[in-house]
Amino acid sequence: MMDLMGSIYNLGDINLAIPAWQMAAYIGLVAFFMFIHETRGCLVTTYLFGLYWGYYLYGSDFLTAANGVPAVTTAYIAFGLLLAGFSLIALFYEK
Repeated sequence: MMDLMGSIYNLGDINLAIPAWQMAAYIGLVAFFMFIHETRGCLVTTYLFGLYWGYYLYGSDFLTAANGVPAVTTAYIAFGLLLAGFSLIALFYEK
C-alpha cells in the first residue's frame, strides 16, 4: 500500500511555475461558480486564467520571437479576450 504522507511530501519536490495563490484563486472561483450552477462563469474564468498563465509563463519567449513588436502582444491579448467573449456570447444564445 502506498504511503499517503510520503506521496504528499513528494509534492513539495515539484517546482511549479504558476504561483500557488493564483492556482488557489482559480480553484476558488471555479468552485464558487460550480456551486451556484453558473457554467458561463466557470468557462470565462478558465479562458481568462489560461490566457494570463500562457502569457505569464511564455511571455518572454513570445516577445523574443516577435522581436519586441508591441502590436504582437496587443494582438495576443485582443484575440484571447475575443475568444473568451465569443464563447460567452455563444453560451448566452444557446438554443
